[in-house]
Amino acid sequence: MYCKKCGAALPSRGFICKSCGCLMDGDQIKEQKEHIRNEENKRIELNFLSDKYSSNPINRDYSKNKDNKYLGAVIIIIVVIILIVFAILKVM
Repeated sequence: MYCKKCGAALPSRGFICKSCGCLMDGDQIKEQKEHIRNEENKRIELNFLSDKYSSNPINRDYSKNKDNKYLGAVIIIIVVIILIVFAILKVM
């Protein structure tokens, strides 16, 4: 995308032209947000040499990554609650 005021290339992140300081218009901001969202949604898949050259390739399921994030958050919350309970019991 290019700035409508000065014609300079706009940054891939951010909503202000680095050349003239002009704020992008609504359509450009909407397009920029959609571009950023699409970049974040791209999945990173690992391809191992054993998968490429093996006679029995393994099909990997990368959708479990989101479940692991939630599990990690739950574990952190439980640990924080336990630490708070111990701190309260120690004060008494």
